[in-house]
Amino acid sequence: MGFGEVLKDLLHWSPFLARGFLWNILISIVAMSFGTVLGCGFAVMRASSRASVSRTSGTLTEFARNIPTFVFQFYLVFMLPIAISVPYFNVVVPIPSWLKASLALSMAVTGFVSDNLLVAIKAWRGGNHIDAMLFVPNWANYFVLIVMASSAASIIGVGELVSSCNTVINAIGKTQIILWVYLYAMVWFFLFCYPVVKGMRVVRRYIEARHIP
Repeated sequence: MGFGEVLKDLLHWSPFLARGFLWNILISIVAMSFGTVLGCGFAVMRASSRASVSRTSGTLTEFARNIPTFVFQFYLVFMLPIAISVPYFNVVVPIPSWLKASLALSMAVTGFVSDNLLVAIKAWRGGNHIDAMLFVPNWANYFVLIVMASSAASIIGVGELVSSCNTVINAIGKTQIILWVYLYAMVWFFLFCYPVVKGMRVVRRYIEARHIP
């Protein structure tokens, strides 16, 4: 199978793969949003002067941090219904697989945000504003990790990029295309994630330089 034929196949299937990659981005954004809100709440509680509140939020953070998200996806698939009915409104709200994948990933985000924001809060209160503000680039870099981890959603039937690659391989029906399709998928992830990482390095240097006495 020549390179020209491979390139033609990849270009032909690119729109389909792009739609799959959009699911990766959506899953990651939802996971980061939900996990950040919950993690912020835990961090504020852990910084509380009330020992009972601090201990409770610390325990919840430990729980969120140590859940294996890969396994948790299966748990949510079996435990959550495919839809829920809203009482008195005769409305049925679906719970799709991609949302379950997002909820599973959000637990890791919750633990990360709770730990790192707590450090930032303590640093800010202590007058060390540099370390506190570095929470922002650290959070963005963690988003990159979540984007890469979102490919695990394929195991519960979400049509994200990796799942789309498998569909393309089966459709083309040539074993020689396998490595090329997966390599192409890695390029998609790289082109999305690298600018974020590079940008956050610039932000980090800016924060550190701006606050140097």
